[in-house]
Amino acid sequence: MAKRALLIGVNEYAIPGANLRGCVNDVHNVAGALTDLYGFAPTDITMLVDEDATKAAMTQGIADLVDKAGPGDVLYLHYSGHGSNVPDTSGDEVTDHRDEILCPHDLDWNDPLTDDWLRSTFDRLNPAVSLTVVMDCCHSGSNTREPHLPGAPEPEVVSRFLPNPDDEAAGGEFTGTPRRRSRRDSGNVHDVDITETLVSGCRDDQTSADAHINGDYSGALTYYLVRSMRDEPGATYRRLHEKTLAGLHNAYEQVPQLEGRAARFDQVFLSPLT
Repeated sequence: MAKRALLIGVNEYAIPGANLRGCVNDVHNVAGALTDLYGFAPTDITMLVDEDATKAAMTQGIADLVDKAGPGDVLYLHYSGHGSNVPDTSGDEVTDHRDEILCPHDLDWNDPLTDDWLRSTFDRLNPAVSLTVVMDCCHSGSNTREPHLPGAPEPEVVSRFLPNPDDEAAGGEFTGTPRRRSRRDSGNVHDVDITETLVSGCRDDQTSADAHINGDYSGALTYYLVRSMRDEPGATYRRLHEKTLAGLHNAYEQVPQLEGRAARFDQVFLSPLT
């Protein structure tokens, strides 16, 4: 059994005005929890931050994480950065006709990292491998990050949603949905037949906060998720999700979602599949 993690955090974007503040802190905080609490050695963890988090590096890293795993392995993928959406070109998004994307440092709107690519990659996973995916970004939402003007005070909270410039130029506004799924229940825990167990930062109609918390910048989801890990390292996925929700509840509107196969929710977080 092997444990491996890929942690991606992008504060600095090649696109002017798109920078965030808490994403690199997020991945360092997660790495500390993985080594302190869950048996990951530092050599088990790969980090891609800022200018190293290119599309090529991200896709290669995610593909390697999935394709090199064997039965009994435990994998963790974390992304902190902007999310956005682009027009669907394959015709599989029948509701809003948008593909959700992650935004690497060198984001190219004409060659994005789409949810279709993630889905096809995750579907290659060996069925005896545990893959946990945490996405602390926005996949949809009507709010966009307010520009930070030089000399102005730092805002307490900004959104991790990056507006598509083609939409802005056309005067339009789109709110996409995260990667395709068939939900069988309501609320914030969803029994979905996907290979991974997914924690996303917010509901489809919300944005994820990049915020100043306890004296430093973090993603609100990541901050309270890591705090919950440290409070109760033996917690199940469901219990950890409940604790994270409770932490966010009083200060943030976003409602993180837990998605995957229901049987996994009551197993210990980052344990091998049973």
